[in-house]
Amino acid sequence: MPSSIDVKTVSKQFRLYHRRYDSLKERLVNFSRPTYEAFWALRDVTFDVKDGETVALIGGNGQGKSTLLQIAAGIMRPTEGSIVTRGRLAALLEIGAGFHPDLTGRENIYLNGSLLGLTKKELDQKFDAIVAFAEVEKFLDNQVKHYSTGMYLRLGFAVATHVDPRIILVDEVLAVGDEGFQQKCLERMRSFQREGRTIVFVSHNLDLIQQMCQRAVLLHDGRVVADGRATEVIPEYRTRLAPG
Repeated sequence: MPSSIDVKTVSKQFRLYHRRYDSLKERLVNFSRPTYEAFWALRDVTFDVKDGETVALIGGNGQGKSTLLQIAAGIMRPTEGSIVTRGRLAALLEIGAGFHPDLTGRENIYLNGSLLGLTKKELDQKFDAIVAFAEVEKFLDNQVKHYSTGMYLRLGFAVATHVDPRIILVDEVLAVGDEGFQQKCLERMRSFQREGRTIVFVSHNLDLIQQMCQRAVLLHDGRVVADGRATEVIPEYRTRLAPG
C-alpha cells in the first residue's frame, strides 16, 4: 500500500535562551558568551503512514508530538531530515489560525478556505455546508473577534474539514468544546475513516485513541521508542508513565 506521509530522519533543534540583553552595550560586551543552549525536540524520527491509515502520536508533554505535526503541516521546517505528504492536507492544529479577527465569519470562511487551497468556486459550493456544521448562521456577518471560543472553534473546524482533504492532522482539537460538539467532530473523523482518508492524531485521551486508531507511534525525548498496534503501544506508554 502506498504511503501518504513519509517521515525520514527528522530532527528539530530549538534554542533555549537563558538571558536576553537589554542594551546594545550588553550585547557587545557579552558577544562571545553563549546565551542559549541547544534543545532537540525531535531526533532522527522515521516512519511512514499508509494511505487510509489512522495513526496516533502519543507521549508525554514536551516529547515532540506537536512539533512533528507542525513540520508535517509545513508550519515549521525540520533542522534535519524531511517529511513528504501526498495529497491535499488539512491541519487541525490551532483552530482558526488563519482567521482575521476584524473580518466577519463569512469573510473568514473565504479567507481561511483559500489558505487551505480551495478556489472561490469550491468555497461557494461548500459554503452552506460549512455554515450548517459550524452552527453560526445568526452571527455570520459579525466580526469573529466578537465570537465566543466555542463559535470560533466550530467555524475553524468546519472550514478545515470541508476542504476535501486526503490527509488530516489533528492535535488535541477534539478535546476542546462542549460534549455535543466533540461528538460531532468525532463523527466527522469517523466519516473520513470510512472514506479511506489518512489521519494522524495527537491526543492524551488513550481510550479515544484505542477507539479511533489502528496504530500508535510512541515518542519519548523526541525519539520513536515504539511503533505498532495501538493496543500494544498504549500499555508501553502507560508503563513509562507509572511512578518509580
